[in-house]
Amino acid sequence: MFHSTHKIMEKKTLINLNGKIIDASQPIISVDNRAFRYGDGLFESIRVIDHHLQLFDIHYKRFIAGCEILKLKLSKDWTKEYFMTQIQELLEAKGNGKNARVRMCFFRTAGGFYEPGSNHAEFLIEADAMKDRGYPLNKEGFIMDLYNDTEKPTNLFSTFKTSNSLIYVLAAIYKKEHGLNDCFLMNSKNRVIESIDSNIFLVKNGEISTPSTTEGCVAGVMREHLLSVMEANNITYHKTPIMMEDLFAAEEVFLTNSIGGVHWVKKFKSKEYSLGIAKILSDHLNKNFE
Repeated sequence: MFHSTHKIMEKKTLINLNGKIIDASQPIISVDNRAFRYGDGLFESIRVIDHHLQLFDIHYKRFIAGCEILKLKLSKDWTKEYFMTQIQELLEAKGNGKNARVRMCFFRTAGGFYEPGSNHAEFLIEADAMKDRGYPLNKEGFIMDLYNDTEKPTNLFSTFKTSNSLIYVLAAIYKKEHGLNDCFLMNSKNRVIESIDSNIFLVKNGEISTPSTTEGCVAGVMREHLLSVMEANNITYHKTPIMMEDLFAAEEVFLTNSIGGVHWVKKFKSKEYSLGIAKILSDHLNKNFE
């Protein structure tokens, strides 16, 4: 019985480090790992449903662009197909490949101080099983407020998920302390750009608006997918700056991310919202996620 339990525990802690499946309980990274020391890296969060990697083409395009911005040199054989195989092999080894959340991290090889000893990249893949099949719409709308203790800068890195996520960490602490479901974040121009882990959409007079990535929000994978869905179905949307007063004027607000799909917002401060387009998009997403 002891050996059986031990094997299950080991299976749950498996990860993929640079193409090798190992147990995460053993030493993995050195003290001079650059992601640890300098936040020198980026990551992707990918949803797996019925053994299928969802929207992987968009994820791949984004992390390749991010690696180019960070000047991370990837091995020539690290193609899209290579990473898909690496993820699937890890899911199979762990036995949780049907419905899962995958995290892929890329970081510069250890060494150097601010100036790296090398620009070559390494990668680490983690996977955790999920109960939900698909993207269930939240039954209770989110209660939200504004996190404005610090602004998110708008720069070359804003649209990517980098290893420096301090603003999201602090916003998440604020959310927990105040009993909220999420928080809106601001840029340096006092405009609302995103939430802790999602892109934001507003609906007013039947028209949808969302901040442009030039405002400093992450170039979300689910955001990009749903914008293409809107275009294909002749649904009008606008990429436009979102001011605080726009949140109070909106009839509906919803959030999107690649793990949860669509989440609708019920209340921001004293303002309450309805549920409409978010449900339509969520239903479409769940019918077509494969």
